[in-house]
Amino acid sequence: MASLAWQLARRYRSTRHSSGFIRFISASSTSGIALGVAILILALSVMNGFEQALKQRLLSVIPHVELEAVQQSIHDWQRKQQQFATVQGVAGVAPYIKSNGMLRVGSNVKAAEVRGIDIASERQISDFASYISSGQLDSLNDGEVVLGQGIADALQVAVGEQVQLLLPKLTDDGRLASHSTAALTITAIVAVGGQLDYSHIWLNMANLAQLLAFEPDAVQGFAFRINDIFQAPYMARQLGRMSEDYVYMLDWFRSQGHVYQDIQMVRTILYLVLALVIAVACFNIVATLVMAVREKEGDIAILLTMGVSPATVVLTFMWLGWLNGLIGALIGTVAGVLLASYIEPLFAFVTSVLGHSLLDPSIYFINFIPSLLQWQDVALTLGVALVMSLLATLYPAWRAAKVQPAMVLGQH
Repeated sequence: MASLAWQLARRYRSTRHSSGFIRFISASSTSGIALGVAILILALSVMNGFEQALKQRLLSVIPHVELEAVQQSIHDWQRKQQQFATVQGVAGVAPYIKSNGMLRVGSNVKAAEVRGIDIASERQISDFASYISSGQLDSLNDGEVVLGQGIADALQVAVGEQVQLLLPKLTDDGRLASHSTAALTITAIVAVGGQLDYSHIWLNMANLAQLLAFEPDAVQGFAFRINDIFQAPYMARQLGRMSEDYVYMLDWFRSQGHVYQDIQMVRTILYLVLALVIAVACFNIVATLVMAVREKEGDIAILLTMGVSPATVVLTFMWLGWLNGLIGALIGTVAGVLLASYIEPLFAFVTSVLGHSLLDPSIYFINFIPSLLQWQDVALTLGVALVMSLLATLYPAWRAAKVQPAMVLGQH
């Protein structure tokens, strides 16, 4: 029965005697399913790529958790750093001092967040040294500075050149009292590929403490890398309770969590929208089969009078409709996998042709289109398309089995 149904479906699909309009609707349904599947696989891969870039690039550079002094500086930081390092779940601890400042080179001026770091400790919590585009960062001495690539481009400077740093000096109540100035030599330029390149510079912590008139053996806060990034809010509270100082408890969810949530929200919306696109294409299968049943009523009536069971007729038209979904889904899967695999070099080529990036790195956290193809997404998308196209065949196939041979043949 199944073999006969399959042979009849293939014959009906390959015949040239069917209506041109039916063939057009059939081709439209196949094309719609293929397009929906391909774009859905590509969209899911890009969302996976953005999530991976967030974890591997941005979260490898920014602290996962920070404890920042509210008013008074944190003293005796070496002992406290060792205590925090013993907490379960903490992968690294680094002290820091930060301030807002202005960089000037000639007539070029750029605002930046100045961060004073201890280079040995910073390597435990940040991989920003892995993104050095020029220069070296084996050490960070007094009078040296590391710039983000965006700041270096804005100031039109390179490694070995000098920049002038202006830092504010505030009174106890937060008002500007004066400013300090320092001439710094650029020792390295960091290119993470996003907002960080346009907002941050790094100095030796002792050098910045001197410029800001910090007390000896005092820092502004501690930055942490933790083993499980999704436990950041819990770890921030736990470390805050351990602190001997009055501190703000900060985690990456507060500063960058909206990026992660946006990625998840866009992923969900894209899946729903493109699943509806596939569903609309599947409705074309219904229209195609309904018209095919009307056109083939005479054939169906003859088959039924020859003893073919209604179940065979149902299977015949289910196969006939499902072939559209099957072919469309397979074509879309192949196209989607190819697009997801080559979207990064394709985007880079378009960027080079246009001469500028379509993703502004001063706004987005990366300036390229990442892609991470996951085969479970491919299987899920293919499965959804096949199931929806199969369901679309049920009603027309049932209608075909209800054809009355006597009435149809009597009309002829």
